[in-house]
Amino acid sequence: MVMMGERPVAKVWSLPPLPPFLTPQEILADALPLLDPPSRITVTDAAERYVRVPLAGKWGAYDQMVAPYMREPGDMTQSRKFQSVVFAGPSQSAKTTMLTTVALHMVMCEPDPVLVIHMDQKSANAWVEEKLDPIIANSPLIADRLGKGRDDSTFSRKRFKGMRLTIGIPVAQTLSSRTVRKVLLTDYDHMPQVLGPKDAPEGSPYGMARQRVKSYRSRGCVLVESSPAFPITDEMWRAGPANPHEFPPVGGGILRIYNEGTRGRWYWMCMDCDGLFEAHFRHLHYNADLDPAAAGASAEMQCPHCGGLTRHRHKVEMNRRALAGRGGWLHESADIDPETGARILVDIHDTRVRATDVASYSLNGAAAAFASWEGIITAFELAKRQFDQFGDDTELSRVYYTERGEPYLRPGSGGADDLTVALLRDHVRDQPRGIAPAWTRFVTTSVDVQGNRFEVMVTAWGDAGDRIVLDRFALTQPDPSAPSATDSEGRMRNLDPGRYAEDANVLAALADRVFAVQGEGYGLKSCAIVIDFNGPPGWSDNAEKFWRDRRKAGQGSVWFLGMGRGGFTLRERVWLDTPERGSKGKKARSIKLLNMAVDRMKDSVMAALSRFDLASGAYSLPRWMETEHLEEILSERRGTKGYELRPGQKRNETLDLSVQALAVAEFKGLNRINPEAPPAWALRGAGNSFAVVGGGVAPAQDTGGTPTPKETKPRRRRVPGRLF
Repeated sequence: MVMMGERPVAKVWSLPPLPPFLTPQEILADALPLLDPPSRITVTDAAERYVRVPLAGKWGAYDQMVAPYMREPGDMTQSRKFQSVVFAGPSQSAKTTMLTTVALHMVMCEPDPVLVIHMDQKSANAWVEEKLDPIIANSPLIADRLGKGRDDSTFSRKRFKGMRLTIGIPVAQTLSSRTVRKVLLTDYDHMPQVLGPKDAPEGSPYGMARQRVKSYRSRGCVLVESSPAFPITDEMWRAGPANPHEFPPVGGGILRIYNEGTRGRWYWMCMDCDGLFEAHFRHLHYNADLDPAAAGASAEMQCPHCGGLTRHRHKVEMNRRALAGRGGWLHESADIDPETGARILVDIHDTRVRATDVASYSLNGAAAAFASWEGIITAFELAKRQFDQFGDDTELSRVYYTERGEPYLRPGSGGADDLTVALLRDHVRDQPRGIAPAWTRFVTTSVDVQGNRFEVMVTAWGDAGDRIVLDRFALTQPDPSAPSATDSEGRMRNLDPGRYAEDANVLAALADRVFAVQGEGYGLKSCAIVIDFNGPPGWSDNAEKFWRDRRKAGQGSVWFLGMGRGGFTLRERVWLDTPERGSKGKKARSIKLLNMAVDRMKDSVMAALSRFDLASGAYSLPRWMETEHLEEILSERRGTKGYELRPGQKRNETLDLSVQALAVAEFKGLNRINPEAPPAWALRGAGNSFAVVGGGVAPAQDTGGTPTPKETKPRRRRVPGRLF
C-alpha cells in the first residue's frame, strides 16, 4: 500500500469521490420497513403488485390470468396446514415462474431465509442470469430491497434487506446443517434421487429439504416442481374409481411424492352441459389417419359427458373460467360415494380432503398455457410412428414427460418379454442360406470378438429397415501363414486374437464374399463390415492395426470398429468419433470408432423381431438358423437402466451382432434412403456399387475350416447390459 507521504510530489492522482455521509435519520428510515409485521397478502397478489415479467418482448406486470392454474399451488406455500407443495406438469406451463414468485414473495412480504435447489450448477447459473436477475432488475420495488455490496448479488446468493436467498445444487452439504423458512426444489426428477456416499446414503433431496424447514414448524414449507422423468414400473397397475387421480408406481421422482399428497387435478366445466372433466390429453379428439401436422391441426377437446367439442382458441377462456369457479383444482377426499364406489373430489379447503401434509398438483399438457394442442398431437404422432417403424421410443417417452406431463410405459408389443424361442421358431422364413432375397438393397456383416473365435453374421437389408439373416457362423482357426498356426504335430491351433495380431487377417476375406441375389444374375458384397472393438486383452491394439491395414488396401470406407455405449439417455443412436481418452493413461487413439447406443438399439431390434406380419422394418429369421442362436438373441431383458442378461444365460452374441448390423446400416443411411433415387450402394440391380455380375458363393458353416467348438476354453463372461 502506498502511503500519502510516499507519493511522488509531481504526480497527479485521481481518486474516486467518497460516498455521501448518511445521517442517522436516513439510516433509520431505511431500516424501519424491516420492522413491519409480515404482509398478509397471497403469493399471487404479491406477484401482481411487485413482480415484472417479460411479455411479448417487453416487461410488464405479472398477470395471474396467463396461467390461472398456478394461483392455488403458489398460494398454498403460505398454508399452515401443509408442509410441502408439489407441482408436476409439462414444460411450458410456468412452473419455474411460480417458483420465482414464491421466492420473491418472501423478499417483499415475509423476510426469512429461502433456499433454491437446481438440478446442477449450470442450470442454477442459467436461472440466475437469464430469469432471476432480469426480473429483479426490472421490478423496481424488489431491486430496492437488494443489497448494494459487491457480495450481495452473486450466482449463489442474493442478500435482500432482512432476508437471504441462497441458490444451490442437490448435494448433501447444501441440504445439511442449515435452517431456512422455505426450500424450493426445481426440476426435481433430474436431480440425484439419493444424496451422500453410495455406502452411506443420507436421503433424498426432498426428504433432506423437509428437515431444513422443521425449525419454522407450520410456517416452513418445501416446494417441489418438475416434469415427470421416471418410467412406470408396474405395467399391470390400473386406476380405478377409488383412486382416480393416483399415478401408477414409477421409478422415482416427483410422482411418488404427488401420490403421497392430496392428488389435485385441473378441471374444466363443459360449455355445453356444465359437466366437469379433467383437461387431459386423452380427451383430445383428432384424426390419427392424417399426417402428423394435419392431425394436430384438427385437434379438439371432447367433453366425456356430452361429446361436445371445444376448439383450441377457447383454451384460455376455459382456464379462466376454471379460476372463476367453473372448474379448477379438485383433490381426492377420504370419502367414497356409497352408490357409485367412486372417490369424492373436493376443494383443497374442504375438511374431507385427504389427511396429508402434502398439497400435490398435476397439470396435463393439454391445459398448459404456453403449449398448443396442435404441437402436442403433432409431436406425439411423429414419435409414435417413429417407434412403430424403428422400435426407438426415446422421442415418444420425451413427449409423455415434457409435453403431456405424464409417466411413460413402453408399449408392450415388441418387448423382449413378449418373445420366446418357440414364437420365433413359429415365424421363421424359408430363405436359403447365403442367398439374398430379391428385395435386397444392400448387405452388411457384423463381427463379435471372443477369446478364441470370431462370431460373424451377415444381414440382407431392404426398404424401411426390412432385414433377414443371410449367414451366421464362427471363425475358429487362424490363417495357415499366421505365427505358430500349427503345433509340432501339425494341428491347427484355435484363434487367439488378443495375443496374435495376425489372427485378425482371417477376417479380410469377409469383404470379398459375394451373396447371390435370388432370381437375379448378380450378387452383392457387404457394403459395411463392423467389428467389435472391445474384446480380450490386447485385441483393441490388434483391431486398430487390422483396420489401418484395410485402409491402406483401399477398403477404409467398408470396415468399421464398433464401440457400444449403454443407457437410454444418449442423445444419438449412432455416431462416428475418436475415443475421448486412452485406457490406463495411454494417449487417446487417433482412429474413429462407430459409437452406438446399444440399449436403444436393442429396443429397436426387439421391436423389429416382433413384426411377424412383415410390417415395415421387420427383422426376419431364416428356418436354417440354429436354436442356440435364437436363444442368444433373446438372452437379455430390459431393465430401467439398460439391458441385462437373463438368469442362467451366458451367451448373447447374436443379439450383439444384430445391434452392430442395425447401427452400421443406420450410419450408412438406412433411414434416409429415397426409393426413387437411392444411393449407389443401395441400388437394386447390377448397377449397385457392390454388385458382382454372375457372382455368388455356396453357403459356408465356417470359413476357418472347422465347426464352432463347444466350450473349448472358459469363455469371458459378458458384462450385463453392454454390447462389447
